[in-house]
Amino acid sequence: MAIRPRLAALLLVLGATGLFWWRAELFTVAKPGEAPRALARTGAGDPRPPAFDVSLPLVPVGVARLTPGGRPLLVHYWAPWERHGRAQVVALDSLVRTLPEGGVRVAVVCFDPFPSVARYVGRLRLHVPVMLDLRRDLQAALPCPSVPYTWLLDQRGRVVAAQPGEVEWLAPATRALLEGVNAGAVADSLAAAASDVQARAVSASGRTNQRASSACPPNSAAL
Repeated sequence: MAIRPRLAALLLVLGATGLFWWRAELFTVAKPGEAPRALARTGAGDPRPPAFDVSLPLVPVGVARLTPGGRPLLVHYWAPWERHGRAQVVALDSLVRTLPEGGVRVAVVCFDPFPSVARYVGRLRLHVPVMLDLRRDLQAALPCPSVPYTWLLDQRGRVVAAQPGEVEWLAPATRALLEGVNAGAVADSLAAAASDVQARAVSASGRTNQRASSACPPNSAAL
């Protein structure tokens, strides 16, 4: 029995729409021939910090809030099914364990369903925080044009690195960049604290001079 033209056209439109949305959910993955590279600073770009304040589910339980600023932030978009996915996340986990406490915040972010990610992370016994961005809240502010993809923001929320592909996490250059960003954050904190102490000292000195001046009789001359 021949399909009516209108029905055939409707089926064609529905098929094209389904194909579009299916492709929209796919990610570009790193090319097989690309070797891991040390994390490096990007060229001069837009220094304005990406505006975001998102809360993402943690694996296996909990919620993590991510915002720019305060402390440097490393976001690594990752998937268990990616090429060398296990080696990538294990190397990052090893690096994070040796970084100074209170330094760079690290977030491994996935888009896959919770059960599959939870089982995979449980088998690897990872300590690095793994989060799920199922609604693409973080991705809206920090795009993920390909998997894997890495962002590094400094203490002011400015972009330090935005790098596609696998990262050589244990390379000396990667460690130097992360520790250097953290050192900048510590230096800014110390400078802010020193400035605050100086401002308080000047304010206290002004109040002392004011009290001393008010203690003198009017129109009196200093001897």
